Amino acid sequence: MEKIRACFFTGHRRLSAARVDEIKNLIWDEAERLINDYDVRYFISGGALGFDTIAAETVAELREVYPHIRLVLYLPCYDQSKRWDKKSRMRYDDMLDAADDILYVTESGYVDGCMQKRNMRMIEDAFFCIAFCILSSSGTGATIRTAADFGDKVINVADRMYEE
Repeated sequence: MEKIRACFFTGHRRLSAARVDEIKNLIWDEAERLINDYDVRYFISGGALGFDTIAAETVAELREVYPHIRLVLYLPCYDQSKRWDKKSRMRYDDMLDAADDILYVTESGYVDGCMQKRNMRMIEDAFFCIAFCILSSSGTGATIRTAADFGDKVINVADRMYEE
């Protein structure tokens, strides 16, 4: 996978249910722009609840229009969904089924630092980042700052939601 042709997603796990459709539309618009303007072909999701899941589902739908794009999951560990509720685990399983490729960043169950290791791997492997960050002191905030330090182009779709 060429770094210049890849985009990763990062965002908050807890999102307003009332705004999910709006967030999904923003992801669609930005991903479609990257496909058409920059020939991005690989979209990487970390597979977490919230924004990561919505982004992966959106890419799976975009693949119907752009069959050459690929959904790649970079998962922090083998048991990421172990403590999730049944509905979330079913949605996670659907995401795994929709993925074109899955990379486990650690070869084990959860270990300290595996989420940060996953985030670093996404930053290293992609040039673009579509984010949803409204709290800069969060893990998402740290990830987009690191991505920017690495020279990645970060697009924070939350900025478009809160423009007035």
